[in-house]
Amino acid sequence: MFKLIAIPFGYVMKYCYLLLKNYGLALVLFTFITKLLMFPLSVKQQKQTAKSAKLQPKLDKLKKKYGNNREKLNEEMTKLYAEEGVSMTGGCLPLILNFVLLFAMIEIIYAPITYITDVPEADINDAKESVSAVMNLSLELKANGQAEKSKFDTFEEYVKVNGVTYVVGEDLTAEQVKANDEAVEKIVNSIKSKDNKKIFKNSRKLSEDQLENAVEVLFENEGLDEYFADGKKVPSGLLSRPELLVFNIVEAGKGDFLPETVVEASKEIEYEMFGVFLGNMPSWKNILVLIPILSLILQLAVTIVSQKFMKRNNPSMQMGMGGMNAMLYLMPLLSFWIAFSFPAGVGIYWIAQSLFALMQTVVLNLYYTPERLDKIVEKENAKRKKSGKKTFMERALEAQMMSQNGGVKAAADRKFDEEMSEDGGEKKLSKAEIKELQRQRLNEARRRMAEKYGDEYKED
Repeated sequence: MFKLIAIPFGYVMKYCYLLLKNYGLALVLFTFITKLLMFPLSVKQQKQTAKSAKLQPKLDKLKKKYGNNREKLNEEMTKLYAEEGVSMTGGCLPLILNFVLLFAMIEIIYAPITYITDVPEADINDAKESVSAVMNLSLELKANGQAEKSKFDTFEEYVKVNGVTYVVGEDLTAEQVKANDEAVEKIVNSIKSKDNKKIFKNSRKLSEDQLENAVEVLFENEGLDEYFADGKKVPSGLLSRPELLVFNIVEAGKGDFLPETVVEASKEIEYEMFGVFLGNMPSWKNILVLIPILSLILQLAVTIVSQKFMKRNNPSMQMGMGGMNAMLYLMPLLSFWIAFSFPAGVGIYWIAQSLFALMQTVVLNLYYTPERLDKIVEKENAKRKKSGKKTFMERALEAQMMSQNGGVKAAADRKFDEEMSEDGGEKKLSKAEIKELQRQRLNEARRRMAEKYGDEYKED
């Protein structure tokens, strides 16, 4: 799913990179653009917060009146929110969008060649399959070397155990080519044999072509398996994301087995920021640990500043927000985990996200003061009530009230049905009559709900 979401954002990221020629700076520019696009939504959220603050006294009265009747309290609160045009879930949308965008960006950061170059997809897939197959085989050979009474831990030793030879060169005779093919076939059959079932668990799952290609690559590139098995040179944590491994392999001069287009693209892409390769993983043992730490600090700053403005602007909303506060303070910890669990590029993106969020929070709260928001909200409410248009929540609430009556028609509804029947079903209602019928239906529904909860009913 996130691959589909990543496609349009990938195009934006591509143009950011073409403009700046640096992947890290392109990430920062991309974050700024997305924040700019989401700014109207942030403004709307700010207005919703102001509306919610104005409702607090009315909500307190409802809690006192229906404190012992949870069902009725929820119904009246929903009704109040609907009448005032306040969304109870509107504040969740920006958070959801940010996380959807985060996972889309993780996909893009893991696959820079795919999203910012014009390398054919077939070449990229060939490179990823080759890297994955060779690395799987190399790691399994190394793991076997740690076992008791092991006869091999490198590809060279494994070849000797199987008693085969392979001639490397360009001008080979037909007999040498045939002998090489037989050597590859013998090694493949050995890997897939029952005797080696426990050693080559992952390699055995490869297709025949993939496994043959991996074996041939190791034959053609002496010592490549030892390079792949070295976790310091080729992080095994990126095994599921082989496109990033291409950069390490090409930089080490070990990329002869990869498609030329992929090799050239990896050389041209400036996949770093301030000299830091964005595919490296943060660790307590390297300087990249500063990325998750900075991510935590910035997100904590966003939380503290947001809480400060919220308490200043809406003092009546301070009570009963323990759950919200807990969620806000969990975000810095989540930011630290995200920046620590993914390559440095993801951490850079999340730092930029937090930095722009902090700036946006300050700007919005300084501009939209409580006094200014009060005027804006009053103006919008007056305009909405004058137009007579009902909010989505009002329409949904009316539909719910009607459905709770079990579909029983109101007396006024039956009256119109009878009139239509007497006229042979040909009577057409005017707009005024339809509106009156709808009003009577709603009043009937409200009357029934009032009877259900023992409340006094007053017809509109």
